[in-house]
Amino acid sequence: MSSPDTSAPTRRELNKTATRAAIVDAAFHQLQTHGYESLTAESVAEAANVSRRTFFNYFASIEAALNEPTKRLLENAVAVLDELDTDIDLLSAAVTVVKSLVDPKLLEPMAELCLHINTHSQMARVQLEAWENCTDSLTELIIARAPQGTELAASVFAHCIVGAGKAAFTTWARELEENPDPADGLRIDMLRTTLADAIAQLRDGFPSLQQRAAHQRKA
Repeated sequence: MSSPDTSAPTRRELNKTATRAAIVDAAFHQLQTHGYESLTAESVAEAANVSRRTFFNYFASIEAALNEPTKRLLENAVAVLDELDTDIDLLSAAVTVVKSLVDPKLLEPMAELCLHINTHSQMARVQLEAWENCTDSLTELIIARAPQGTELAASVFAHCIVGAGKAAFTTWARELEENPDPADGLRIDMLRTTLADAIAQLRDGFPSLQQRAAHQRKA
């Protein structure tokens, strides 16, 4: 496991973090109030009280700014696995990793973004890249935690963890299409429940798929 960095951030680092957060907050506020089509680097920069040049110093595109919460959420999930005791079995570790995805500060903007992805292909591509990077990082950590295993096994396991998370978000977004106006708190509770159900499928061996349909005996 890596040793935690206990050094305090400098004022410069704090300012950069605040600027990055201001840009992301401005982008999401505009997404919620005016829609994706209204988003430009200029409008977001103005709302964040920074210059257009500063915007591009932090993000390569509007989609990258919107994808920041997804990136941070998935990086946090990888960090959770990295910090777990190596004596914990991988399946239990996977449960802990997926449960770590319920940080409301990161989950709410990611959930908001998820509702727009199906209609905006560029945004979907940027988020897919974040999921793929997460899978690669998880694979490396799993190989380190279980050196007796093969790289293929580690990769399959990592894809299962990430796939459970992706499936949960997709299912949650589809459920919201059928019930589009739940209260904000209920929306996030629905997502938490769906994430928990997704990892339970891995933990319990997909119990519903193990049930066999009753066949009528032939005469």
